[in-house]
Amino acid sequence: MNSLRRFISLCITLSFLIMSYTGILLFISPKGRVANWTNWELFGLDKTQYTNLHVSFMVLFLIGMMFHLYLNWSPLICYLKNKARTFSLLTKEFLFAFGINLLFIVGTLYYWTPFDQFLDFQDDVKASWEQKANKAPYGHAELSNIKDFSEKTGANTADIVAQLTAKKLKGVDLEKSIAQIARENGRSPAQLFEMIDITKKNNSNATTSTTMVPLKEGGGYGKLTLQTACEQYALEFSTVQTQLKEKGFEANPTNTLREIADALHVSPIELLDMLRKP
Repeated sequence: MNSLRRFISLCITLSFLIMSYTGILLFISPKGRVANWTNWELFGLDKTQYTNLHVSFMVLFLIGMMFHLYLNWSPLICYLKNKARTFSLLTKEFLFAFGINLLFIVGTLYYWTPFDQFLDFQDDVKASWEQKANKAPYGHAELSNIKDFSEKTGANTADIVAQLTAKKLKGVDLEKSIAQIARENGRSPAQLFEMIDITKKNNSNATTSTTMVPLKEGGGYGKLTLQTACEQYALEFSTVQTQLKEKGFEANPTNTLREIADALHVSPIELLDMLRKP
């Protein structure tokens, strides 16, 4: 039994350390769209691999903790006994531990100080990666194939293929995603984008309104009020208000896109893109 206890204790300790390590790296890593666009890596692993490791070791830690609780059930029950040695959830230690955990839950969900400062710090760290990177022309552009990419950016499809081929890239195919072509050539999607001149437009898109230019990640759309967004993107406010009402949100001109997006469980850029669609 002592050998099993030792094994379980060592197992959960190691899994806790690895889970903490991956959690810290995920805390400081760029947002997914930036990590995927730039092929972000740290110590030879990308964000997806860190995420997978974090999840796997979380499962191992939980399984180990269940065995740990089983093997130490008697001491745990003793912690829940009062001075009269009877079981009680009203001991000062339990109430204090419960209160601390409740504080962290409520403080995080309601953005209380100092939880808001900690979460804002995380956003600042992640945003710093985005400032250094060449931004994608729209969200998750790396998942688009060349045909879709040209349609969304208004670029000429044949010119994109010719430009990439001229750079001696292999496997340039209209149906392949930007990420796949980049991966096959040992490049990042951002590096491929630098090779493409999207100023050469498709004839079919020559008359496209400037209001339909693809939105860019990190454009600060969340800070715009609904009224300002409608003015900047030539949207009819009453029509937008009706659209939002149908989705369950009563909007007024002073609402920010961030407030509306949070209520509808989307990002500000996704909200604005949705409102601009005819």
